[in-house]
Amino acid sequence: MSNIVNIFNPKPSRDLTPEEYADCLPCQIMATFGCITAGSYFLTDRLWNDPNISLKENLEKNPIWWRNSIKGLGVLLIGYGGYRGLEASWGWNQDQKTSTKLSEK
Repeated sequence: MSNIVNIFNPKPSRDLTPEEYADCLPCQIMATFGCITAGSYFLTDRLWNDPNISLKENLEKNPIWWRNSIKGLGVLLIGYGGYRGLEASWGWNQDQKTSTKLSEK
């Protein structure tokens, strides 16, 4: 059967088993990369640099408390991205640890 027929007559949907989505390595890598990238961007001053307005207007538009809040969010995102990255290695090494514990018994 051709792929075009599958588009017009798709197979019935099914529920995924937990094994199919529990430790999705590409999902964890993308979440880690996205969090660390966004957090790094929030920590830079590139968000606030606008060459078209003066420093006084820029401070009125983006007060210091707002800048520090966004930078704090950036720190949290970097921390969460690091946690997600470590979580991926913990999850993928867990099967190896479990199999060695079972083989020792």
